[in-house]
Amino acid sequence: MERRNPKQDTRPGPIAPPGWPLAAVVPTGVGALWLWWAAQGGALGVLVGGMPGTLLLATGLSNLLWAGDARIFHFMSLGALLGMLLSFPTVLVLGPAAAAALLVLSAASFVAAGYLAIGQEPIPEGVPEPRIGPGMAARAAEDEFSMCTIVLTTWPLSVGGRAARIGRELEEALVIFDEKGWLENPVGYHREPPLLGEVNGGDHRHPENGFEHLTFESSYKPWVGEPGRDRWLSYERNRTAHAWALRHPGEPRPWLVCLHGIRMGSPRADVAFFRPDYLHRELGLNLLLPVLPIHGPRRVGPVSGDRILSGDAMDSLHAASQAVWDARRLVPWLRRNEGAPAVGVIGHSLGGYVAALLSCLEDGLDCVIVGNPAVDPSRLFWRNALSLATRYLKTAGVTEEKMGALLRPISPLALEPLVGHGGRAIFAGVADRVVPAAEAETLWRHWEEPRIVWYQGTHRDFLGTTEGKTLVTTALRDARVTQPEG
Repeated sequence: MERRNPKQDTRPGPIAPPGWPLAAVVPTGVGALWLWWAAQGGALGVLVGGMPGTLLLATGLSNLLWAGDARIFHFMSLGALLGMLLSFPTVLVLGPAAAAALLVLSAASFVAAGYLAIGQEPIPEGVPEPRIGPGMAARAAEDEFSMCTIVLTTWPLSVGGRAARIGRELEEALVIFDEKGWLENPVGYHREPPLLGEVNGGDHRHPENGFEHLTFESSYKPWVGEPGRDRWLSYERNRTAHAWALRHPGEPRPWLVCLHGIRMGSPRADVAFFRPDYLHRELGLNLLLPVLPIHGPRRVGPVSGDRILSGDAMDSLHAASQAVWDARRLVPWLRRNEGAPAVGVIGHSLGGYVAALLSCLEDGLDCVIVGNPAVDPSRLFWRNALSLATRYLKTAGVTEEKMGALLRPISPLALEPLVGHGGRAIFAGVADRVVPAAEAETLWRHWEEPRIVWYQGTHRDFLGTTEGKTLVTTALRDARVTQPEG
């Protein structure tokens, strides 16, 4: 539903404290049962049941004793999912009846993880209260598992020996940024990128009609003397920018720049997420899907985007800076070389963050639409990172406050949008467990309360929902990116 509430402070505030987590008794008991049954099965039983039992018991007890830590539910969902999967081989050890019981109880623990996660998340003023049922709880647990995989595939898993270097770079950068005036005036950090010249074809393919793989030299370089500059430039694959395009033949049409989420960056995932049947064919738009830095064919390690949310402050700063740099080269190129009569931008999750930031630096956009936007990378890191990693960082003098200050130049909450008020739109799930509703609510207030739709759903819900499609259709039509109906 669409809401326009009276303007409030830009900081989200809870309307009610979370209650005592009685539902945590479920995974606690199921974890203990897993371990008891595993002990009855000898070595094979311990091998099969040890991991889900330990995870469920540990996270259940942790939530009973230390309720409120969002990281608990990442690993509770992992333990429950492992329990569901490993209940099948337990037939060989405990028999079909016990295996069936473990499957049902592990599934109940999975739902309980989602229920607990939603129930213990403070609700900012102006955000509708989630209607928690079994389906909603299960989808929230899926979000928690997704967040768990992101945390566990972040490189490296723990900052460990990098903490001292991260702390040193952060302190050096804060001094430089203060001297340059970039903390007070974040826009000054961003340079005007050169016009995009030669665009080449790539070797990636997709069955969608009109698909093209475009490549060009990014040419992005951090400022001379900026900490972490040489390391960032050593990421050789990241120097080449990539984009997927879906183009209609014939006369020039409006273009929509689609910015993907974390761990994406492949044609298969990106094109499918942005629903070409809807945006490309039904609405008749040409689509440009840039690959964000250190994702997909630009990745640095074995996992796409594995430097994101890693705690490495300068890498985070440079990734976002390069993302908007590349996009700011593409938007004028669409106007100049493709004859685009209008250009809009849409992004989801990490892509929603980049879209929001882009709208503050690029004045060639007709509209900006963000879904479940992750607009505060510092807050999200400290919320989700392994406690060992944050302890290493704190020991090296890195705090959430210092990291947030350093990242002001890449914060859409510290910059003013150049897209007019009527061209801004936000979509967010009230039970999102990857990007909490507070992120969208904070952006909504900073953007002076533009059109927003709160959906009774979780992180992956956007263009697959009626509400999401309605928001996008209306926003594009009002910005004259698409033609009015009739």
